[in-house]
Amino acid sequence: MKKSILYILLLSLVFSACEEENLNNIAENQFVVEAFLYANEPIDDIRIKTTFPLADEEDTSTPINDAEVTLIKGGQRYALEPVGEDGFYYYPGNDVQVETGDLFQLEVLHNGITARAETIVPTPTTGLQISQDSIKVPQLPLSAGREAIVAAIRTFLLSSSIRADWDNPDQDLYFMVVESVKDTIDPIFPGPVLDALERFRFVSEPTDEASLEFLAGTLVSFGTYAVKVYHINQEYAQLYENRQQDSRDLNEPPSNVQNALGVFSAFNSQETFFEVVRE
Repeated sequence: MKKSILYILLLSLVFSACEEENLNNIAENQFVVEAFLYANEPIDDIRIKTTFPLADEEDTSTPINDAEVTLIKGGQRYALEPVGEDGFYYYPGNDVQVETGDLFQLEVLHNGITARAETIVPTPTTGLQISQDSIKVPQLPLSAGREAIVAAIRTFLLSSSIRADWDNPDQDLYFMVVESVKDTIDPIFPGPVLDALERFRFVSEPTDEASLEFLAGTLVSFGTYAVKVYHINQEYAQLYENRQQDSRDLNEPPSNVQNALGVFSAFNSQETFFEVVRE
């Protein structure tokens, strides 16, 4: 993993903003916040974990499952609960909605350190269209031998694509997610191929363009798929543009979280669907 001098710069910024007597406590108990809100979706993508040394080539952080995590909207406080053992937190109730223009604040208390951040939910994506609403999968020549099957699969993978277009007059940042609507799998390919691809989920890099294209042939199951294009809010866009690297790798700052590292941000999307069917 690329290590950036931005990590050092952010540490100095975080520490200089605190009273001197708190510096050692923050340095020893520093943690990372990865918190994302999605308009009209459940609040379940908030993760807390430890930092790891700059010398480490891989992420050696560990999940923090005993933090006190609170979401605040309009002065109302909503306590989040841990789920699983990977440092994720969620809100179990249905009395708080994430909507366009909402201002949210986040508080995370752990080992005597209170981290704070805020974010505003951006406007939704508009004008989303896709180039086709169905992908037809040709029948595989199962009786023709392994080479013929592999050739047919390769042809399908390389020739089937869908283009998504949306409005972007101001060149804002967007990213796209493609995922199956159903949990059940009706496999397109034979078992060995499915085993290699069954974890596929398309998530694009952020872009300031007004379109993206992906190979629909890499999907592994027949059925309905959702295409969501998310509008990225301004503070996250600034963090991403400053980082010069993958926006979802949050162990290297910049950060919009006070007294901790990481990011708290919100997104808003538009959704459309397509089908993968047998020819």
